[in-house]
Amino acid sequence: MLWKILTLAVLIWFAWWRLRQWLRERRLRDQGEPVPEQRGIRPISILAGGMLLGYGGYLFWVILMQTLETFRG
Repeated sequence: MLWKILTLAVLIWFAWWRLRQWLRERRLRDQGEPVPEQRGIRPISILAGGMLLGYGGYLFWVILMQTLETFRG
């Protein structure tokens, strides 16, 4: 249950952050100012990688615990 709540919180935070970025860029365009070009890794790639690492780590933990429980007896 904790993973679901944590995932939901991260997704809501990311959506809020992207909305703020979009509104900021829109405001700059409306004022005629240049919108700074984004460089480096895209934020969605960082979010996806973090979620893959988190869920992959959780899956590894569950499999490890089940394996140890099987051999323990």
